[in-house]
Amino acid sequence: MESWSKRLIVFAIVAAATVAVATATMAEDEKDCADQLTNLASCIPYVSGTAKKPTPECCEDTKKVRSAKPKCLCVLIKESTDPSMGLPINTTLAIQMPSACNIDAKVSDCPCN
Repeated sequence: MESWSKRLIVFAIVAAATVAVATATMAEDEKDCADQLTNLASCIPYVSGTAKKPTPECCEDTKKVRSAKPKCLCVLIKESTDPSMGLPINTTLAIQMPSACNIDAKVSDCPCN
């Protein structure tokens, strides 16, 4: 029984450490991508659902972000699910945006954090 308790404690510590690392990594990614996400302001009408398709400016800006820091598109998608961000982003539209702009970028290419 004592061995079982020790294993449970070790598991709990490892799980807590994993969550802490993932949270720190996401915070670092958000900081690293802040300037890139600002460049995507022209995409807000599309990802918020007020425009039926992304503007040419949005697509150009998305291509630039994809070339400079592709992980930042992943950060945008991850942040779209966080209501505390206060951004009017529809996650489905955010995922579809690269495709709507004919850009080869898939959410399946995003690293898991």
